[in-house]
Amino acid sequence: MRYNRSRSSDQNFWVSYADLMAGLLFVFILLIGAIVVKYVYVQTDLKGIKNDLEAQKKVLHIAQLELSQKQRDFLRLRSDMNVTSASLQIAKELLSQKESSLDEATARLQLSDREIENLKKLLLDTELARDEVKGELVASQMELGTTTNTLKLKEGELALLSAKLLENTASHQQLVEDLNLTKSRIKNLTGIRIKVVQELKSKLGKKINIDPNSGAIRLPSSVLFDVGSFELKPEAQKQLKETLQPYLDVLLNDDTIRENIDHIVIEGHTDSDGSYMHNLDLSQKRAYSVMAFIYSLDEKRTALLQKYLSANGRSYSDRIFKNGLEDKEASRRIEIKFNLSNKKAIEEIETFLNRKE
Repeated sequence: MRYNRSRSSDQNFWVSYADLMAGLLFVFILLIGAIVVKYVYVQTDLKGIKNDLEAQKKVLHIAQLELSQKQRDFLRLRSDMNVTSASLQIAKELLSQKESSLDEATARLQLSDREIENLKKLLLDTELARDEVKGELVASQMELGTTTNTLKLKEGELALLSAKLLENTASHQQLVEDLNLTKSRIKNLTGIRIKVVQELKSKLGKKINIDPNSGAIRLPSSVLFDVGSFELKPEAQKQLKETLQPYLDVLLNDDTIRENIDHIVIEGHTDSDGSYMHNLDLSQKRAYSVMAFIYSLDEKRTALLQKYLSANGRSYSDRIFKNGLEDKEASRRIEIKFNLSNKKAIEEIETFLNRKE
């Protein structure tokens, strides 16, 4: 009989536990999917940045080649200018010689108009050639300055692209670290429950039946109350104290366990005899009686009890069945159970998803 009751309770628990695990698995799959998508996006961005860098390098190489060509042209022009300057100097020397010859010949004869025109033409051609060389030199200098500015601009763009690549790499590493922290937090919740159940078994031993998965304890109403009554039997108070005192010590005295407890609930249950509302009122009052007894055990712990402890009646909404029939004796019971807080894990998951977005 007890085996079947435990089996039904285990089935109910495993259904709830499977739903919880499925939910956690779904969240974990979503996280993994988000990381994979983010990783693909980052890889795509990195590939695009790499292609842009290669293209910039090619453009920079072409610009350097053009600059080298301009420098060679400039050197050639400067060489031509030197040659022209030498020619001009020679021309000046020739002109000086002619002027000397002219001065020497002036006294002897007069130059013809034709010779004078040729001399003027020579002087004009020489001046035009010198001006043309100067113009080409100025243009080459301006073009060289423009090429130098373009080269500096390309170097700045390359530095910006490198900085962006480093920023994306750091962001990806931070996402991986956040995911690992969140996974550790979720695993830690399961480890806390296992630790609590082991502590309860160690404290209570075989005196009371403890659910190995949830850590809940079940107390028969027939031991605690008379039929239809919600007042604790005097002989039941000693047994209740021996059970509840160590149970609450495990949950509330250890800081590591207590900070992960969301609440401790006392539930009253009845069989289906009588109306639902009558049984709801009776189960509620019985849960309150047990809670009042717990408060009387240690007044120093009142603040903790007010923070974590609650009581409610379930009427016959959660009966126990055996071979398809209601087991009324087992259905009339008091259950005390605890729930772990998953707020931190949820907050860490939300924080991770917000960063990813």
